[in-house]
Amino acid sequence: MMLAKSNSEHRFPRVLVVDDDDAIMRAVARVLDSDESIQIVGQTTHAQAALAMADSLKPDVVLMDIHMQGLDPFLACSQILRATNGHSKILFYTGFPKDNYLDRCLAVGAAGIVSKHSESLRNLAFAIRHVAAGNSYFSPELDKRLTEREDGLPASRLATLTEREVGVLRELSLGRTQSEIADALDISERTVNKTVGDLKTKIDVQTINEMLIFAVNEGLVHPELLFVERPEKP
Repeated sequence: MMLAKSNSEHRFPRVLVVDDDDAIMRAVARVLDSDESIQIVGQTTHAQAALAMADSLKPDVVLMDIHMQGLDPFLACSQILRATNGHSKILFYTGFPKDNYLDRCLAVGAAGIVSKHSESLRNLAFAIRHVAAGNSYFSPELDKRLTEREDGLPASRLATLTEREVGVLRELSLGRTQSEIADALDISERTVNKTVGDLKTKIDVQTINEMLIFAVNEGLVHPELLFVERPEKP
């Protein structure tokens, strides 16, 4: 026999869906609400409205897109957690997964991030139930990017990069050779070569181009800086 959804018994996670794309918001809410183990209690396209609705509705889970106009979703997460005394779990949902999102997610106390591209709506429903039960959830493509800091806390690959490694990445984005990078950063070519190798290992890439794509995606360099023409040395 199919069980009816019950508010009073809190048998099913009560979910607030937040996405600035109205069509996506409605489609996701509709599909999730058809799942007998989830109840949609609200929908909105604005993070600011989500804060007010979360304060009023006290949902178990707020499924929130990361790319929205207005109030920063990570700030909204912090405010929702305060407004609901930690009752509402925040699960971010994004089509542009980045390492820096992982770190911001962890910093504000969100329960996890689900990738729109790699996860089915069935998996999304599982993730919602998982975080509603007090667990964290990161899509596999994001989970594999997480590492452990010296203090034992999780962090992204980006957070493990040293100042020197970021400096080398930025110099590479200008099309500089290892010799030129050594001169610019006042280090030896051997150190530059080792740093490049360390970078490939840390961010799990094979080529310089892949390293530069990572750097652009994570906001370490601007795409317009890649391989710009530089004046010849006198």
